[in-house]
Amino acid sequence: MRIALISFEFPPDTGKGGIGTYTAQVASLLEFMDVEVHVFAGTGLETYSSEENGYHVHRIHSSDGYSFKKLVAPYFRAAHESHPFDIIECPEINSNALYIREQFPGVPLVVRLHAPDYLVESLKKTYYSFFTKLRFVLGALRRGKIDLGFWRNYKYKADPDYQFTFSADAISTPSTTMKNWAVNKWKIEPRKVTILQNPFMPSHALLEIPAGKHNESQQVLFFGRLNVLKGLVNATYAMKRILQDYPRCHFHVVGNDAAGPEPGTAMKQWMLQQLNGSISRVHFYEGFDYEKLPGILGKASIVLLPSLFESFSYTCAEAMAAGKAVIGSKNTGMEDLIENGKTGILINPYSVRQIYNSLEHLLNKPGLCAEMGQAAREAIQTLRNAEALGNAILNFYSTTIEKAGDKSYSFSQ
Repeated sequence: MRIALISFEFPPDTGKGGIGTYTAQVASLLEFMDVEVHVFAGTGLETYSSEENGYHVHRIHSSDGYSFKKLVAPYFRAAHESHPFDIIECPEINSNALYIREQFPGVPLVVRLHAPDYLVESLKKTYYSFFTKLRFVLGALRRGKIDLGFWRNYKYKADPDYQFTFSADAISTPSTTMKNWAVNKWKIEPRKVTILQNPFMPSHALLEIPAGKHNESQQVLFFGRLNVLKGLVNATYAMKRILQDYPRCHFHVVGNDAAGPEPGTAMKQWMLQQLNGSISRVHFYEGFDYEKLPGILGKASIVLLPSLFESFSYTCAEAMAAGKAVIGSKNTGMEDLIENGKTGILINPYSVRQIYNSLEHLLNKPGLCAEMGQAAREAIQTLRNAEALGNAILNFYSTTIEKAGDKSYSFSQ
C-alpha cells in the first residue's frame, strides 16, 4: 500500500500541536507495518524532500494551512504521476487536501477528524462577557449589517470543514467524544464515522522517568498552548486557592502564549494578574523544545489538563507514560485514556470546585500520586498496542479503497 498523508502541521517545522504529533506517529506506525508513506507538510523554510524515520517527507514552503492546500497540489501530482498513491488521509481543519481531491477524485480520501475550526473557535470565546458579545452586534449595525454574532445559528452545511469532510470516501476519528460531536452537530450518520485510536509510541525518555519519585514535591504542571480551550481559566482560579492554601506548592506552565478570556487579552498576562499574590511560585516556560519535556515532567508530582475539549490528548498520554498522576477532563477524548480514580482523575473542566478538590486530594496523598502514576504508565502502554492498532488502521484503509473502487457504493448513501 502507498499512502499520502496531507497535513500542513508536521514536526518540527510546523507541528507542535496534536495534528502534527498524530501525523508523525501514524507515519512511523505505518512505516513499521511496511507501508510506503509520503507526508506532504508545510514549512517556513525552502521547499525540500527528505527521508525521515524510514518514510518520505515533502515539505512545501507556505505561511499557513490555507495557502498550503493550493501550494501542495503540484507536488502531490508529481509524486502521484510517478507512482500512484492508493489512498490519501488528511485532517478536516483547513481542508489541506481540497485541491488534491478536486484534481484526483479517483484516489480514495480519508478525512481524519481532530477538532473542526468552528468547535475550537467557539470554545475559545466561552468566557466572553455579554457586553463583549453585544458590542459585536452593535458594531455590525453601525456598518449597516444585521449580524447576531455569537447568537447566530450555526449553519453547518456552509462550514468548509464540513464540506470537505462530507466529500470524503471515509471518515475516522480518535474518540467517541469527537464522533458524537460530528453526529450531533454535522448530522453525519454514526455508521459513517469510524473510531480508530491515535497511535502513541512513548519515547524512552518518558518511560525512564521514575514513577512517584517527585510526588512529595507539590509541583503542579500544565503543558499545552495557553488559551481558553485548554481550560486555563478555571485552572487559574483553582490554582489561586491552592497556592494560598499550600505554601509549598508551585505551578509550572509550559507552552506558547495565546488569546485570553476576553478580546485583546493574552492568557499569560491574565494568569499573572490572577495569581499575583503567589507569583514567586508560578513559573512560565515559552518557546519550549519538545526534547526538554521529559526533564520538566520528571519534576512534577501532578499534571493538570482541564481542557474544555480534546478529541484525543497527546499531552495526557505523554503525562501518563511519564508515570504522573493526571487530572483530566470528562466528556473529552481523555475518557478513552483515563480510568477515573485508578489511572488518573476526571473532572468537569467548567467546575473550579472539582479542579480544586482533585488537586487538594492528590497534594494530601503523595502515596496515591505514586500509585496512580505507575498505574497510568502501565495502562497507556497496554492501550497503545502498536501492532493491533496498525492492523486496524490498515484494515480500515483497505476497506475504504475497496468501497471507493465499487461504483455501486456511494459515501452519501
